[in-house]
Amino acid sequence: MKVSRDFGIVVRRTALAAKNVDLSTVMVEFNLRKYFDESNSLISLGPFFGGDAADECTRSLERLGLTYIDDFFVFEGFVPDWCSFEVF
Repeated sequence: MKVSRDFGIVVRRTALAAKNVDLSTVMVEFNLRKYFDESNSLISLGPFFGGDAADECTRSLERLGLTYIDDFFVFEGFVPDWCSFEVF
C-alpha cells in the first residue's frame, strides 16, 4: 500500500474496528475525498502538507480513541519526487 511522503498517516484497520472508530469525520475535517491508498489491513491518509496539518490530524485520531504508534503512525521524510514508499 502506498504512503504519502508528505506527512502520510497510516492507520490499522483492526484498531478502527476494535475501537469502533469511523474515519468519516476525519476525512471531512481534513478535506480528504478518498483514502490515499488502502489494503486489507491498513488505510493510508494524506498527503498532509506540513507538520502542523499532520499534528492536527494526529490529535483528531487520538480524540477518537486511537493510540499513536499502536494504532497509527505519521510517515514523514525529505525525499525527492522520484521516490515513493509502500507500507505492508
